[in-house]
Amino acid sequence: MRKTATIAIVLGLAATGCGDSPAGPSSGTRVEAVVQDSPAATPMVTGTLAGNVFASVGEGDRWTDVGSPNGITIPLQIAGRTTTVHGETSVPSSSYSRVRLVFQGVSARIARGSVVAGTTLASDTTIVLGGSDERVEMSVPVSTFTVAADARVRHVIVFDLRSQQWLTAAALQAGRVEDAALQAAVTATTRAENR
Repeated sequence: MRKTATIAIVLGLAATGCGDSPAGPSSGTRVEAVVQDSPAATPMVTGTLAGNVFASVGEGDRWTDVGSPNGITIPLQIAGRTTTVHGETSVPSSSYSRVRLVFQGVSARIARGSVVAGTTLASDTTIVLGGSDERVEMSVPVSTFTVAADARVRHVIVFDLRSQQWLTAAALQAGRVEDAALQAAVTATTRAENR
């Protein structure tokens, strides 16, 4: 009886000392994702992107969503203007070297009078982003950043859409921007901020 009680106490202490929760690994610092669209040297486009957008952080073949898809509107080609994809969210403590931006059902609405690839639009124009499934995933390598269990720091992911590269004459004619054009254009950076 004495051995059984000792074993039960040791197992109980081991279980409480581990700190594992049913949710899995401990959450680390907060992560926030924002999107911007840097203008061309001479911005000639007025418009917005609208649809469902979400972001993820990754390492190896593993992705962790920063949040669920959000229906947001992003202004095109406005310097210094960012739109929040996901506000501060906890992610598992780990190191991450990739970030991903996913568009689902997103379209660009370009205003009449905008100049795209030398063509002045006579009317408002809508261009669908992504292939026939209207979904595109843009995975971007970034400098490795470590998310630790430290509530005093947050990591901000800044995606730059660089629409001047994918708003082309071909996109206007087709009414669609294919996945590859978006994947080649979108860049990302990360920065740590004190909270």
